[in-house]
Amino acid sequence: MPYRFSRWLALPVSTVVFAFNVHAGPVLDRIHSTQTITIGYRANSAPMSYEDKGRVIGYAVDVCQRIASAFQQQLKLPKLAVRYVPVTAAERIPALQEGRIDLECAGTTNTKARREQAGFGLTYFYAGASVLVRDGEGIGGLNDLRGKTLAAVKGTTGLQVAEMRERDGRAGWKLALFDNTRAAVEALEQGKVDAVIQDNIQLVPLARQSVKKLALAGQPLSIEPLAPMFARNDAELAEGVLAAMRQIYRDGEMAALYERWFLKPLPGRTFGLDLKLSPLLNDNFRRPSSYVTDWVVL
Repeated sequence: MPYRFSRWLALPVSTVVFAFNVHAGPVLDRIHSTQTITIGYRANSAPMSYEDKGRVIGYAVDVCQRIASAFQQQLKLPKLAVRYVPVTAAERIPALQEGRIDLECAGTTNTKARREQAGFGLTYFYAGASVLVRDGEGIGGLNDLRGKTLAAVKGTTGLQVAEMRERDGRAGWKLALFDNTRAAVEALEQGKVDAVIQDNIQLVPLARQSVKKLALAGQPLSIEPLAPMFARNDAELAEGVLAAMRQIYRDGEMAALYERWFLKPLPGRTFGLDLKLSPLLNDNFRRPSSYVTDWVVL
């Protein structure tokens, strides 16, 4: 897949200290030999990752840029090119496994099933699967969708929640699958579907910029730890990602990044999210740990 954007990182990160053998793992070998790190992102997943005026930006992107800076320093590279490759939810893990990307920086849930296929950094947000509807149509959640059409995105935990309900006999809806959240929300705006199930952090920005009156129905259906994702076959890469993230958590930089992306107006948008830092995530920032429980369906 061709990349769309690249930039050079030459700023040292003197406070991030970790050690690894430069030629100890396949991903780090590739980064060192090409002097390029390739980051997978979602093109329309504000605030985690999105495109704006020819740039790839977002909360997750900012975190991964700092990880890249740490790698640049430790690999003793005068410059490190950061190449951005757009990936869909369905293709993100294959892209890592095939070496088309080195890190995936978006809104990916760290689940047990995915940990069998990829590695994860520290949790940087907690999301919840939610249902987005057209306001005023009397849909209060999944229980009101019998005989209606529910949109879900391929390869997502939202789709898994819907499928769990179907297996339990609590469905009765027609399921429509989409490649990305924006396409699903556009179908909702056009009246082609009656609801969309997806992480609330992806639905809220699209709802706020919609010309239609859209609203989240009911309470979140899950608790999901989101984290950057990388290939499982490089222990030194995992060590470097975790060490870099622990450092920016401990020095308070993560709290500053959170404030920028969740408490202030979004770059390139006319609104902010006004999402206060949750006690659970605040504890992660204060006491960073790679331990994570599996996502929970409520």
